[in-house]
Amino acid sequence: MRRAAVGALVAVCVTACASSSPPPRAPASSTDSLARRYLAIVEETSPETATTLGRHERDHLLDDRSFEAERARLDRERALLRDVSAARALGPEDATDLAILRAELEVDLARTAWERPLARRPDLYASPMNAVFAILARDTAPAAIRGERVLSRMRAVPAVVAHAKRNLSPAEIPPEWVTVAIDMAKSARAFFAAQEPSLRASLPGRDDDVRRAVEQATGAYDDYAGFLAREVAPRAKGDFAIGRAAFEQLLRSSYHLERDVDELRAEGVRVLDATRAELTRLAKRLDPAASGFLPVLAALKKKHPTADEVLPTYRREVARVRRFLVERRVVPFPEGDDCEVIETPVFLRSTLTAAYDQAPPFDPVTKGFFFVTPVDPAASPEEREAVLREHDYGDVVDTAVHEVYPGHHLQLSIARRHPSLVRKITGPSIFAEGWALYAEELLAELGYYTDEERMMQLSWTLVRALRVVLDVDLHTRGMSAAQATALLMSEVGLGEPLAKSEVARYVMTPTQPMSYLLGREEILRLREKVKARDGARFSLLRFHEDLLGRGTVAPALLAREMGL
Repeated sequence: MRRAAVGALVAVCVTACASSSPPPRAPASSTDSLARRYLAIVEETSPETATTLGRHERDHLLDDRSFEAERARLDRERALLRDVSAARALGPEDATDLAILRAELEVDLARTAWERPLARRPDLYASPMNAVFAILARDTAPAAIRGERVLSRMRAVPAVVAHAKRNLSPAEIPPEWVTVAIDMAKSARAFFAAQEPSLRASLPGRDDDVRRAVEQATGAYDDYAGFLAREVAPRAKGDFAIGRAAFEQLLRSSYHLERDVDELRAEGVRVLDATRAELTRLAKRLDPAASGFLPVLAALKKKHPTADEVLPTYRREVARVRRFLVERRVVPFPEGDDCEVIETPVFLRSTLTAAYDQAPPFDPVTKGFFFVTPVDPAASPEEREAVLREHDYGDVVDTAVHEVYPGHHLQLSIARRHPSLVRKITGPSIFAEGWALYAEELLAELGYYTDEERMMQLSWTLVRALRVVLDVDLHTRGMSAAQATALLMSEVGLGEPLAKSEVARYVMTPTQPMSYLLGREEILRLREKVKARDGARFSLLRFHEDLLGRGTVAPALLAREMGL
């Protein structure tokens, strides 16, 4: 995830300039049958997740958000975990797949135990909007079939809200989570209204059915927003912090990191200090009279396109960076990749300013989406300008690198081609986000940025380094959300709206904020090991082909698989 962007729909369609193939796979093993069992659990207990994976048999259903369904799922996961733990790998790739599958199960079981999502996550009951969007966003079936599935899911929204009222335990819910859920619920009216025209077009002669389904869903979420404001928010006293033990368990299971939080925090501080020093050096070069790098960054943020020109500017930068990479031949390109830049769905705007949404791994359609959040038309002129300042020209350049080429879109377009079922349905952020931040630094190494663009790119490296510190401090050292927001504003110069949006995500996703920097550092260490092994034969293109061709896998597992 990056920062906000503004505007309407624009497509970025590209063709291949080279192809990449995943490494040869060992013969089928027991891991394949275990992975199929895991996928069956996902499909049968979470139709919404199945849709995002490209498994559409249950697209007409929403998840069962009852405690009974949760207990049944956990029982199936425990049984599968016992079998996964007893399995023996046939080779290095099989060992990686077993480790990934075991981690997925361990994390879900542990997270459910300490998070208690049905009782404590009010946003969980607003996520059916994402399930509706996932059906409408891609042409995975004829329009009429997709329209019927959407109507079915919209009609089920009142039952989801009824579950929320029965399940939620207000005193245990952190107030920060309630705020996010209220924002999501309030966005429902605009979201469903925006879907209505396309639903009517896909279901001719069914206008009344569409209207009733829209009214049912919007009415339920209007009621939910009121319920949260009246019944939950005044009593919400829960703590979002998960504590050191749970935090380190996540690091071990999800990211396969054995270092403790103090070591990781120290790495964040080290990169924070080094990045500050580089920013100060560049600031002096751009403005010798500057008192530091923050005033120079503030001046650069004034250089931005108008609201109408934001998306055309992004489109030009995506094309420019792709041409640059084709000429340099340092990364592979998959065949037929397709990325579309669209407005962030309204129900996600409280926690996303910009993000890449990959094509479902089982869908034949490979289109990815780059979500960009537009300026709120109801915002004041000052608020609109604050958002536009996040689209200064340097930020636009860096965002195109991070989100599209050679960042998320390129990496995930290659990863989905790996034949492993386990790797198709998993993907830790320590590699996905780590690669995107590595991509930013790679372009700096290749001389792509001007000094002004490099400053903006480094300003986001500074944010990622501070995220490591904030992630640890919020969840293990008692830092408040307000304190984290203030630090983002004072230390790295984020505006208040963006800082609040960042922290809203941090308090709900422990260990994810630190994954960017930690992943980048792990990938850089991998590269150095391959350089030492290959000597004069080392090639950036070959290294990237090998690395990306193995899928979205924690770098620690990749190092073992690559024999490093």
